[in-house]
Amino acid sequence: MSTIQQEGKMRFTFLGTAPGKSLLGKSHASYLLERDDKKFLIDCGEGTTQRLLEKNMIVDELDFIIISHLHPDHVSGIFMLLQTLYINKRKKDLFVFLPEAVEEFKSFMERLYIFSDRFSYHIHIQKYTEQSFKEIGVYPFRNKHLIGYKSIVEKHNMPNRLLSYSFKIEGKRKSLILSSDISSSDDIAEQVKSCEIIVLDGIHPSFKSVQELLNKSKTEVYITHGDYANLQHKYADLLNEKTKLARENDEIIF
Repeated sequence: MSTIQQEGKMRFTFLGTAPGKSLLGKSHASYLLERDDKKFLIDCGEGTTQRLLEKNMIVDELDFIIISHLHPDHVSGIFMLLQTLYINKRKKDLFVFLPEAVEEFKSFMERLYIFSDRFSYHIHIQKYTEQSFKEIGVYPFRNKHLIGYKSIVEKHNMPNRLLSYSFKIEGKRKSLILSSDISSSDDIAEQVKSCEIIVLDGIHPSFKSVQELLNKSKTEVYITHGDYANLQHKYADLLNEKTKLARENDEIIF
């Protein structure tokens, strides 16, 4: 058993840091979390399977996957991961937690010929709530990232519920806010008051709103979800020992 497991701490690893467009050599949004005997992902963008292959985690190691929202850069990698686990003869059940559209997701899997009857393991797909993961100290909370699609959804009477989540994650001695994609820093401002670490969407919030957020907090900040050079330029005036840009495979232990 590792020291991390013995101490009950959380290890948070950046697997993918790219924004909504593909970048050479970068994977899309995905974060690996490890606590005690649990290993799970929050988000599973394109390239996640490659990152897990690098860590020898492509059979029975993962326990579950949580998807923050259904944009392609946060969920498109899950289908290759499911198939790879099957080909590698996974046996353990896998739980996939979605914010919405569970039945549509199952139907799309069938359209891709991902038939559970052929799999060597069972996939449990279900909707989560803000209390679904409290036993491991993970608390989803709603943000407004998808609200800009409301007029389109209403115009065409679509079933989309515009559900998008950020997460508060309780560690042994510190807590971390994973913003995922947010409309502005206001989406997480209240939760930031009671945390020590922020993993922040660097693309969607304005520089001014991020500056105001950080001026009101004394947290350690990792800015992600963007082209590294562009983020470096955007946040040049804010970067310091406590506010830095995240790189893939960076780890936070808390």
